[in-house]
Amino acid sequence: MRILMLNANLAGCGTYHRALWFGRICARTGGHEVTVCTVAPTAALRRTTSVLDGVRITEGPRWGYTWMPGRGSNWLDILWRWRELRRGGYDIVYAFEYHPNVAWPVRLGLGRGQALLSDWCDWYAGAANVFRGSTILHAWDRRREEAIRHAAARVSVISSVLEARALGMGLGPDRVSLLREGVDTSHMRPHDQAEARRTLGIAQDARVVATLTDGHAFPLLAAACAEARHRVPRVCLLLVGSSGPGHRAITARAGIADIFVATGRCTDDALPRLLAAADVFALPLADTLANRARFPHKLGDYLACGRATIVSGVGDYPRLLAAAAAALVVPDLAAFPGQLADLLANEGLRRQYADRGRAWVARTLDWSVLAPEILAFVEGKPVPTPLVTTMEPHV
Repeated sequence: MRILMLNANLAGCGTYHRALWFGRICARTGGHEVTVCTVAPTAALRRTTSVLDGVRITEGPRWGYTWMPGRGSNWLDILWRWRELRRGGYDIVYAFEYHPNVAWPVRLGLGRGQALLSDWCDWYAGAANVFRGSTILHAWDRRREEAIRHAAARVSVISSVLEARALGMGLGPDRVSLLREGVDTSHMRPHDQAEARRTLGIAQDARVVATLTDGHAFPLLAAACAEARHRVPRVCLLLVGSSGPGHRAITARAGIADIFVATGRCTDDALPRLLAAADVFALPLADTLANRARFPHKLGDYLACGRATIVSGVGDYPRLLAAAAAALVVPDLAAFPGQLADLLANEGLRRQYADRGRAWVARTLDWSVLAPEILAFVEGKPVPTPLVTTMEPHV
């Protein structure tokens, strides 16, 4: 079959990774012809096309991307996607979210005989999208977010919270499938810690708490590190990725500017090698609807890299980790700094969580393990029972 995947994000960001991996599985395992449409990170007026692992990737011009609330309003790309959908001879159109660069080409261009699939990864209306608290904008956003799910023949969801929402909208259980976020454990794997620290100029005896970029969690993590340093000497907070004035302001307010290190933007190849500098990966999540609906892919990267992970118990992922004893799952944010300090001080416990976490994620969430479920969903076949335990949603 010919499959067109429409992704709302910039290339390399957020749901792009999920769409690309779904595309790889359909191309490599299923033998399908797959095109992934995404948005160029910087090019305003130019389109580029490449092929990766059998998947054709087209990055459309970014011009206009941020003009509408919620983004995705890059007009030139919307027109191109509409034309591609109409004339490309696709059997399946897989819409990754509902933004204008996804929903509008579908609404205007989907033809008879083309099956529409929808992927739901975040709870946007009234949760991830703030819109300055405007009830009018949230109502408008909710209609957009739900309309594409009603139009789809089948809907994939990333969490039990979104599964419950889809079923609560009246979608039949036969139309909704829970497809977890995977991780490439052959690429995201342990590397030499000493070498990573030499590369980054971090002392070998430091206790390194590492994180990937997460705008909402970073202030909470900075505050936790500020408390932990009173109990554990030589704590270092490492941000693997780009930092800006906001990060520096947050660490200054927390009094930890002197122990903050940021790598700057790094390539996919360099990512696991830089993450290797960590003793602990940390993700403090506030108990919000947006976080309860998430299944953060960065947690899979942390576990696969073979270091202990600490996370607050919000959403499906932490509950699965707690059930498997694959990470230190903290009941709430108040307990996070103390348990982070305890973990930094206990090398044996860190090793235990590192080994269990790596083994668990490779066994249950590697993309090769999830491939049969993803392929069955796309092809309209019965989806195999996932290895990861399902659970009642906590909304």
